[in-house]
Amino acid sequence: MATRRSIRDENEASIANISRTRRARLVAEFEGELGIDYKARAAAVEAERRWVARKTFIVWAVALIFFTIACQKLWIMGQDVDQPFSDINPVDDLFGGG
Repeated sequence: MATRRSIRDENEASIANISRTRRARLVAEFEGELGIDYKARAAAVEAERRWVARKTFIVWAVALIFFTIACQKLWIMGQDVDQPFSDINPVDDLFGGG
């Protein structure tokens, strides 16, 4: 004997089976009835995405500038040394010799 599903189960199954296009259309229609402007919301999302891209670019540009400055400083320090690593003396550094 077949068992009948409840009306609630049928509604959930019908909502789950509608296409994404139809679901998006229903949501847009519902938002329009509520006074929500989905075009403005989409524009805000796009503006947020652009702002994140700009912030990322700015952060990377600043990081590259600091890296370039550090490399230049190291290069200048290297130019002042006659023989590379000649000023490193770990025994004097550890035991305070002078």
